[in-house]
Amino acid sequence: MIISLLFVTSFSFGQNLDAMQFRGFVDTYHAAQISHSNNFLASRSRFRGEMAKLNGNSYFFASINAVYNSTLPELSQIQFREAFMEYSGNHWGFKAGRQIIIWGKADGLKITDVISPMDLTEFLAQDYDDIRMPVNGIVLNTFGNNWKLDLVWIPLFESYLLPGANNPWGIDYSEFGVTLDEANEPEFNLSNIEYGGKLSFYLSGIDIDISALHTWNKAPVYSYSYDSTSALHIKPEHHRMGFVGLGFSKALNAFIVRGEGAFNFDKSFTPNINDYDEGILKRNSINYLVGIDWYPGSEWTITTQFSDEYIMHYTNEIDLPEHSMISTFGISKKLFRSTLSLSTFGYIDIKEGEFFKRTSADYSVSDNIHIIGGVDLFYGDEGTFGQYEDNSQMWIKAKFNF
Repeated sequence: MIISLLFVTSFSFGQNLDAMQFRGFVDTYHAAQISHSNNFLASRSRFRGEMAKLNGNSYFFASINAVYNSTLPELSQIQFREAFMEYSGNHWGFKAGRQIIIWGKADGLKITDVISPMDLTEFLAQDYDDIRMPVNGIVLNTFGNNWKLDLVWIPLFESYLLPGANNPWGIDYSEFGVTLDEANEPEFNLSNIEYGGKLSFYLSGIDIDISALHTWNKAPVYSYSYDSTSALHIKPEHHRMGFVGLGFSKALNAFIVRGEGAFNFDKSFTPNINDYDEGILKRNSINYLVGIDWYPGSEWTITTQFSDEYIMHYTNEIDLPEHSMISTFGISKKLFRSTLSLSTFGYIDIKEGEFFKRTSADYSVSDNIHIIGGVDLFYGDEGTFGQYEDNSQMWIKAKFNF
């Protein structure tokens, strides 16, 4: 596949591989529980190769991951991460192929940024760049001096990647006498495509975007049923939904104020298990976020965000609260001529009093080599973050860029 890719690229760009840019990295990551049995929760090494070529208004990019995962051997694989071609003219352009599509103003929270699904095989205990997954699609754009319109077409549905039963971040339903059925993912046909658009304005001191998308819930919701032996079955399901969104970011001296909101149409929600006969519940919801980034100088960065999803026409049969309020905070500081970066970033479930916090130190041994270490802390009962309290971990990572 790699040889074929190089051949096609060489032929398309004038049979000249000399101008092809090759870069990438090798990293290794290992994490162990802080408490209990101190088991390794992750132990993996990865090679990322990237190749790119610019020729006039045309651009080609592809990246390949080769991963060896000793903790979860089934996740060891070689795969294309991205592979796309891009053209940019005077007033229009397009980007086609496997790509990561990012919408919205939020940092680490998904309000309108719902096109690319998420890899949650280690929940949030990965770099966010690794959590966001690529999709196959086409983005057609037109633009002027201070505006841009993106039209998106995604023909193939891709869902969140969730941990399996043998994964320390997953649930073994068989231990509870429960059967997890196969998910009902949308078929690959014309009526199931995702489509939408985003109109962005870049004005003096403020950016504004308006978006709309006809999509699917990438994170599954669950229906319950009992078979003839009274055994419980759980079925992951994906349903159509849509949203219209609005976002902005405004610079105010050393601050950047950000906001984002979405009105979700016919979003699907999992019922309480005691109300399983209600089936999947459809409701409209309003999801919004406000955030502030502060750059006080001396290479300090301080960020905070507040988000809330309000379920309209709420009933107690829904297995979520009427308001899901999440706040984030982050602090980072660079030291020793920017060779050492200290940072902490956390999520807080305001209603449940639970949190997840990642604290790390990144030391640049040279321009190419980084040694990174940190601690991930989970706290709570059985909610979004508390369910992983036993997975609080220490980790170390080494990375070589080339």
